[in-house]
Amino acid sequence: MKRNHAVLWLIWGIALLPLTAAVVAYSLRLPISEGQTQHGELLQPVVTLEHWQGETEQHTGHWTLIFRPAGECTDACRERLARLRAVHDALGRDADRVRVQLAEQSLEQLAAGVWVVDPVGNLVLRYAPEQVGPDLLQDLKRLLKVSRLG
Repeated sequence: MKRNHAVLWLIWGIALLPLTAAVVAYSLRLPISEGQTQHGELLQPVVTLEHWQGETEQHTGHWTLIFRPAGECTDACRERLARLRAVHDALGRDADRVRVQLAEQSLEQLAAGVWVVDPVGNLVLRYAPEQVGPDLLQDLKRLLKVSRLG
């Protein structure tokens, strides 16, 4: 009978060990619990469509990548825009869920870079212009995989 109690407590201990470790890691803010998987800058809180003054018909119903150059669109700007379109094409079957746009002059409040707009019209991620490539592609694939929107 005592052996059965020992086995029962052993099973409980084994089951509670991972839970206890997770609570300790979370409460002490160990680096394990602070890991990030995205390469871009996650905007928290997200910036709603009304706040960044986007157009409802252009930026809702699908994911949008808005490229905002630092100034006039020079050869370097056109090359980055071409790389952004290549990232879009590399999405494969999910490419029809995403639109690529060059920022209009009315969106001057957006800093230079690539902005990811969700299907509701919220700005959710920002990438530096030099991050256009594999980092952005990896994040978009992950985002589209887990999202049912757009």
